[in-house]
Order: sequence, then C-alpha cells, then structure tokens
Amino acid sequence: MPLVANRPDLAVALPLNPFTPRAARHHVAQVDRPSPDLRDTVLLLVSDVVTGAVEASADDTIALRVWMPSDVVRVEVEGRSETIERGLRHPQTYVSLLLDELADRWQLEHTDAGARIWFEIDRHPAGHSGG
Repeated sequence: MPLVANRPDLAVALPLNPFTPRAARHHVAQVDRPSPDLRDTVLLLVSDVVTGAVEASADDTIALRVWMPSDVVRVEVEGRSETIERGLRHPQTYVSLLLDELADRWQLEHTDAGARIWFEIDRHPAGHSGG
C-alpha cells in the first residue's frame, strides 16, 4: 500500500499504563485539523484500541503511527501479539464493533515483531454526503 510507504505524520512509542489512552488521544489530536466529526471518530477509535491494549497488558509498549493525507486517515497500533490480539477481544471493550461501524477499513495483521491493528477512514470533500 503506497500510503504506508510514506513517512507517517506521527510515530510514537507509548508505554502502556492507565494514562496511555489519554496520551494517545493527545498525540493524534496534534497531527492535523480534520473536520470535527472525523476528528472525534479518529480519537474515539484510537482511545478504544489503546485502552484494549492497556487492559490486555499494562506492562508493555506499543507503537502508534498516524497518516493524515488529504484523502484518508490511517492509524496503526503495533505491539506484542498477546497485547494487540487480547486487546481487540477484551470483553470490556467494543473495539471490533466500533471499527466495523466507524472505520472504512480495518485489519489485524501479524508482523515479525508481533501484531498490528490498523484502520482507515476516508476523508470526503466539504459538502460531500457519503453514501
């Protein structure tokens, strides 16, 4: 995918602890000025994905990467397989349901270092009604 080949607008490693979801939201909110509804959706999904990782393993580190070109927002959260996979399936969270409903595309992938969950939301020009 060409987007991933480009340098991310945000790349940060975050230690997992109770404050990590807030820190992740803060970092992502500084990247760009998308429309308020897109910004709220991205921050909600980032928060829930990271919260799931924290609840799965509070003694780990994750990598958070964000791309925000003019046509799509892409977010990746990468870490150990156990942390990312258990976070996605954690019973206290509704991450997969939210991703199905709010993201245009998302996937859980296995990497050499562990696992990565990514999601993308298409950006629409002002005045465009989705459909």
